[in-house]
Amino acid sequence: MKSLGHALLHLTLLTVLFACGKDNESGKKSNQYNSSNPLSVNSPYSYGGMSVNQVMQQNPCRSGFAGNPGFANQNYNGQRIPYSVPLTNFQTVVPPNDIYVGVSSYGDVGVIVGQNVGQPPLFVGYMCPRSFAQQGLIGPFDVSIGAYSNCLFKPIVRATVTFPGGGSAGFRMMDYGSSANAKFSFCR
Repeated sequence: MKSLGHALLHLTLLTVLFACGKDNESGKKSNQYNSSNPLSVNSPYSYGGMSVNQVMQQNPCRSGFAGNPGFANQNYNGQRIPYSVPLTNFQTVVPPNDIYVGVSSYGDVGVIVGQNVGQPPLFVGYMCPRSFAQQGLIGPFDVSIGAYSNCLFKPIVRATVTFPGGGSAGFRMMDYGSSANAKFSFCR
């Protein structure tokens, strides 16, 4: 038994040594938003064979929406900035790998993902670039999820992400249509 304990200790130490590189930042909170460098992102999340990437395709980024300055002669459609933050004070249990999806009228897509048991759910925003938001999104606030939707994904009923320079992104159910004022193909 003593040699088994030593073997487990050595295995644990080796795992730690090889898993953490010199500049490892894996535990760092990832909530930086930089609108000057939008990325073409792919979401790893899906439900019932439908990918969140399909939601992003059908909910395009809109330049100058609601009086916001939009983009300076640049076409960022399809390019988004990922933003993620654990919902530490979220009162609703979200089972592991369960997802809820919501959209904004600007074209942003929000996903709430259930993590491992004992961990808070994760909010992942695929944010459209904005000229007034430089970095450090705040929120989401006033997050509410639902159990029923006319769409394939379970709904984010509401959530608000605030930009430090002013303005916000309000997420809603996909049942009300896309940013292009169209019905999503996976909604009844």
